[in-house]
Amino acid sequence: MEAVELDQIDRRLIRLLAEDGARSNNELAELVGLTAAPLSRRLARLQASGVIRRTVAVDPKALGLALQVFVEVTLDRQAPQVADRFIGLMQRIPEVVECHTVAGAYDFLLKIAVRDVAHYKRLIWAEFDQLAEIKTMRSLILLDSPKMSPGAVPWPG
Repeated sequence: MEAVELDQIDRRLIRLLAEDGARSNNELAELVGLTAAPLSRRLARLQASGVIRRTVAVDPKALGLALQVFVEVTLDRQAPQVADRFIGLMQRIPEVVECHTVAGAYDFLLKIAVRDVAHYKRLIWAEFDQLAEIKTMRSLILLDSPKMSPGAVPWPG
């Protein structure tokens, strides 16, 4: 995928949507200094190019999912069919809210949201046992998130 050319208005619009995806088009237009029609064209272009994928944010704790865990997974083989099978399994598990293929000391980084430790234990034993090719799993319990960007938008205001 090629990088999309973005001007200052595009960047401000993206940042505003990342902060609050529920903002109305009228509010967005006012905040970026456009009228409704040019704003709609920009949004359509940003959506068509894949820059804006969706505008939904959910707080797992508000849903009763008080425990979030990052899990580093290493597979015992680097075969594409093994990775594809692992990814397919992850896509079917609703508690896996993020699945990233990574380079480094492990193969995948998962983010899991569950009610509590007992729920996490049941999930690991019931779901992850289905894939014999998992060599190692290392869990990192999320304690707090003092900084969370609403997306990969590093541009200042």
